[in-house]
Amino acid sequence: MSAQKISEGLLELGFNSGWVVSGEEIVLWEHSVPQPAMSEILEASEIYAAKQAQATTEAKAKREALLARLGITEEEASLLAQSL
Repeated sequence: MSAQKISEGLLELGFNSGWVVSGEEIVLWEHSVPQPAMSEILEASEIYAAKQAQATTEAKAKREALLARLGITEEEASLLAQSL
């Protein structure tokens, strides 16, 4: 399991700090509760990834709806953003 997946799994499990990941292992654990099993971390990392994908999809849909309401294209929105 990659360091990124471990980090994402720990974040999903509610451990926002107090740990360090190096390579494919947790090298520092500063919590009074036991370190979660790698299987728990892997499962949580998959949930984290699904939530991130859902958030991206929702943000894209909201942007497309806004552009449709304004009657402008993605390119025109980009030009407007550059001029601000």
